[in-house]
Amino acid sequence: MSDDDHSAHDRHMDQAAMINNLGHLAGIMQRNRLMEQQKEQAAQQAAATREQTRVLEKQAAAAQAQRHALEEQNRIEQSRSKTEQGRLNIEAQRFAAENAEREQRRLQADQIKQLRILMADTMDSLAQLKKIRPAP
Repeated sequence: MSDDDHSAHDRHMDQAAMINNLGHLAGIMQRNRLMEQQKEQAAQQAAATREQTRVLEKQAAAAQAQRHALEEQNRIEQSRSKTEQGRLNIEAQRFAAENAEREQRRLQADQIKQLRILMADTMDSLAQLKKIRPAP
């Protein structure tokens, strides 16, 4: 082979090596772009996850606040219920006392009626006795 042939062959080999190196470089660049895209997607997913976590934490805090409010409302309602039950007990005792007082008045009225009847009978008997046996 001549020097020109060697030189052409070397140039051809240099061009092939250069094309091969360009192909490797293109592959590396494509992998780098792909890795950048994946890195960007991972960052977006991380941001979305952080946002979702923030929303869930906010919802959890709201649910806890609502639970506390319901517990407080329940405590207040229980207190009201106890107060109302006490009021009803007092009302029942008052009602029972009023009934007892009415019954006592009725019994007293009956006793007074019977006493009046007894007094009237006694006066009649005395009047009849005076007619039968006048006083000396």
